[in-house]
Amino acid sequence: MKRFSLAVLLLVSMLTVKAEFTGLTYEVVATTSVGTTYRVYANFDDATDLAQALYAESPFALSITSSAGFYQDALGNYTPEAINPLLYSSFQNLIYDSWITLGQDDSNFPSPIGSVGGAGWSSGSLSFEAGGDFEVNDGVGGSVFATPDQIQAQPDGNGRVLLAQLTTTGTWNMTCNIQWRDASLEVFQETGLSIGFEVTEYQGLSYELEAENTSAPGFDTYRVYANFDDPGAQVVAVYGLQDTALTISTTGTFYQDQLGGPLSTTINPILYTSFPNLPYDSWVTIGTEDNTGSVDFIGVDFIPFEAGGNLVVDDAVGGTWYILPNLEPAAFPDADGKVLLGQFTTDGVVDLTFNIQYRSSDGSNIQVPGQSLTFPVVTLGCTNAGACNYNPLADFDDGSCEFLSCAGCDDVNACNYNGQAVIVDNSLCTYPVGYPNNTVDCDGNCLNDADNDQVCDEDEVPGCTSSDADNYNPLATDDDGTCIISGCTDPEAQNYNANATSDNGGCEFLIVGTQGCTYGDATNYDAAANLDDGSCEFDCSGGGGCAYDTDDNGLIGSADLLVFLSLYGQPCGD
Repeated sequence: MKRFSLAVLLLVSMLTVKAEFTGLTYEVVATTSVGTTYRVYANFDDATDLAQALYAESPFALSITSSAGFYQDALGNYTPEAINPLLYSSFQNLIYDSWITLGQDDSNFPSPIGSVGGAGWSSGSLSFEAGGDFEVNDGVGGSVFATPDQIQAQPDGNGRVLLAQLTTTGTWNMTCNIQWRDASLEVFQETGLSIGFEVTEYQGLSYELEAENTSAPGFDTYRVYANFDDPGAQVVAVYGLQDTALTISTTGTFYQDQLGGPLSTTINPILYTSFPNLPYDSWVTIGTEDNTGSVDFIGVDFIPFEAGGNLVVDDAVGGTWYILPNLEPAAFPDADGKVLLGQFTTDGVVDLTFNIQYRSSDGSNIQVPGQSLTFPVVTLGCTNAGACNYNPLADFDDGSCEFLSCAGCDDVNACNYNGQAVIVDNSLCTYPVGYPNNTVDCDGNCLNDADNDQVCDEDEVPGCTSSDADNYNPLATDDDGTCIISGCTDPEAQNYNANATSDNGGCEFLIVGTQGCTYGDATNYDAAANLDDGSCEFDCSGGGGCAYDTDDNGLIGSADLLVFLSLYGQPCGD
């Protein structure tokens, strides 16, 4: 016998994604005693598209699961072609049967949808019809399919093709794959599509300020609530045990009216006019706020609480206040999703821990232990006005007061003078350098500085400050005009020093003109010379000797002059 895979059966010609498919959606169509009924749709934005199959083929699973199982009517099937609408009046729950489909929701179609699949498909459909999950993910797979002439597989006026109806009291999820074709007969598919309904239900505790200064000045009244996002949930008990203690404590006291009691069911509203403080009695409850409700308790010692003290349930036996399921309407969330658990009038801060049991809308009992709440919201801090960190906004002292950081110096001459010091401690005072004979202020700036040279007048050292001077004083800070600088002071000299204050006789002059012998009788007379350079020579060889030729070399030269100069001023001998 030949086996055909789902891929062959579906005649898949292309595996691309087409833009006309816009996703999955669901809507709630009914809420009844058998659960909430949802319908799941594939959505298209092209009315000419035609859905061909809702299928499973590994690795693309068809999975429909619920936390509480699905309602399956005895007259229904896992697809709707067996459902006869004429039976609805006699079998009213048949209309809420759970099934998968491709556009069809009952047997009123001339050509019903078909289904095909292997062993995995058969097993999944049997589980689904028994109220369990529908899960198929094998190589053969399976499908709910329609032929091209079936109008139920075309998008309705809202662009939708029905894929499933699911009735459950719990959460659910559907993962699926669809195939469709467009007007040009091109085939497309979408895999791994997922949609579902999840209920997060319990959302924690909250409190509200009911009224201020109620039973007495400083006493405010608060109410505590459990919060839900499932209107079908109901609180059935608030309890305490040895390992999960229930506590209600206050830093002050709880107001307990003499006509009140530990539960709200002891409060008679008729007495409010005659006893104006009765509405502010402290009590616990589940939903109801007076004797119109039906809350009871067991194992809870309310005596300390009724005396204005704390309520604690932490022994091995435990204790609880409770309601009987479905018999207390106020145990269901109100329009804001709240269930009242207690009223507390106190002049302090309340710190409580509740353990809550509630019944979910799917019928399961859920416990949420250790739910803590502190109110009102307070500011902790130092409340001692004499402390350095005093906080005038603090409601309660947290033991953080300290008295050192704000201690200060009250000496007005000190650099750290603090006229606002809460604690005077002049050992902390700091002063300018050299105080009390200081020449600078607390920032190191001179008190006196006539020449603005950043050297205080008291610290000035007079002297010569020029490093070129003969008498330069490197320690001098204030030049006193006494600098002595040796050098040539003749402006005509080649080495004239404008800064020189004392002439050192070393002036040098630049000679201008032609040098040579300018004496006409000299043998080397130079007519062009205009500056005599002392080189003149004379010829004494004409006889009779030369009176000035002291070295008898026949010439009167510079050597003869030097001899003359050495003898100048001496008396002549014989």
